[in-house]
Amino acid sequence: MNYSDVVAENQHLKQRVRDLEQAEEERDRLQAALRQSEEHARIFVTYTPAAVAMFDRDMRYILASHRWLADFALKEGEITGRCHYELFPEIPEHWKAVHRRCLAGASEGNDEEPFPRSDGRVDWVRWKIFPWYTTSGEIGGIMLFTEVITERKRLEDTLRMQAKTLQELSTPIVPISQGVLVLPLVGVLDAARAQQMMENLLGKVVERQAQVAIIDVTGVPHIDTGSASALLQVARAVRLLGAQVILTGLRPEVSRAIIDLDIDLTGIVTRRDLQSGIAFATAMNLTAPLSPP
Repeated sequence: MNYSDVVAENQHLKQRVRDLEQAEEERDRLQAALRQSEEHARIFVTYTPAAVAMFDRDMRYILASHRWLADFALKEGEITGRCHYELFPEIPEHWKAVHRRCLAGASEGNDEEPFPRSDGRVDWVRWKIFPWYTTSGEIGGIMLFTEVITERKRLEDTLRMQAKTLQELSTPIVPISQGVLVLPLVGVLDAARAQQMMENLLGKVVERQAQVAIIDVTGVPHIDTGSASALLQVARAVRLLGAQVILTGLRPEVSRAIIDLDIDLTGIVTRRDLQSGIAFATAMNLTAPLSPP
């Protein structure tokens, strides 16, 4: 090897050293960027206002938000690396099946589902699960977003029961004797209320095997074509069940309106007031079969 070869080799080695130094600097830069990105992800997951948890392929905790810890009464230092099923042994098998499907690449969710707890109570949750991927494109685990909606569900159920109670109060059905029901109507009679009234009255006629249903409209301030048609539909439906309908409380102006509207009241007994209707029903031979409707 001559002098020029030695010089060339030396230059080559120097360049190689510089390349390695640059590669090391780039590696350090990428590692720093990766650490920063991981820290950003950790901060985002930890402090997001949603209940979020990140799991590896064995359902071990990697990260969990503060909201997740609060919602499920967990402590931050006690969950990392622990299996989800260890912390929640009550998790049903069908949820574990969902986890397996998502670990295979699926994304699933549910807006409202009961979660029976080990202490006997039931939480209601809304959840969304999807896989997360490594830099090589492989599934590294799953992300689980949940919202405990137990209080909202309880409030909705309470409001639903209150609405049902108000509906029943708006169309009270009073049994006054064996086989006789009275439905006193107060307020505006529209299509929605007529439908509710029909359902309630038909149910009571069947339940109590009523033979007479008195519908009192004394408290209905106005009857137009729509409300009159709705009232007649209710009466005809009751007749189809074999019960006689008595319509009471028709004020003079309401009677004139019915005549002007040419409404057919065939098959419906009418009486001036509720007292007269009750007297008529009492005088009827309730044991005798009624004529077909």
